[in-house]
Amino acid sequence: MLLVAGVVLIGIFGARAYHQWDYNRKVESGEIRVESLRGWMTLAYIAHTYKVPEADIRQALGLPASGNVDRSLRVWFKEAGIDPIVGRQKLEAELLKPGSKLQPATP
Repeated sequence: MLLVAGVVLIGIFGARAYHQWDYNRKVESGEIRVESLRGWMTLAYIAHTYKVPEADIRQALGLPASGNVDRSLRVWFKEAGIDPIVGRQKLEAELLKPGSKLQPATP
């Protein structure tokens, strides 16, 4: 019984690791764009997910260097007077720019 549970857990975590590896590969090759950025995401969430410094994201978007860590992208864009579509496109372009400090880390 424990052997079966162990095999199931190995399968589950192996599948998760494969999907993450495949996603990272597709993002790096440009097959998947970062259009998956959503308005509910916070800067800290994006920084953690894409392995980039939050300070660099703030700088790229022209936001204050610190404060309001719980604000979502939607709220940041509204408060800064940035059109949400333009703001997201700017963030995506910075994340995917070759040689950019915001380029997602390789696995």
